[in-house]
Amino acid sequence: MKTISLKVTREQDRLIAEAVRRRGFPSKSEFVRSAVARSLAEELSLEIIEEIFLARQQVREGKTVSLDDLHRDK
Repeated sequence: MKTISLKVTREQDRLIAEAVRRRGFPSKSEFVRSAVARSLAEELSLEIIEEIFLARQQVREGKTVSLDDLHRDK
């Protein structure tokens, strides 16, 4: 996976944090990744769409780990 930087306003950060909690995302990154995927869905290959579907399913089932937890385990 490639890392990018993203700057948002304080209000956008607050709204993202609320959406993350409300929708059950494990992190802001997962929320933003999902939003980008939805925005680009028409341009994605079937293989990528299937990967996104599986990733969302893993998030819903609690099979993901937050970045903070990964760093704590090292």
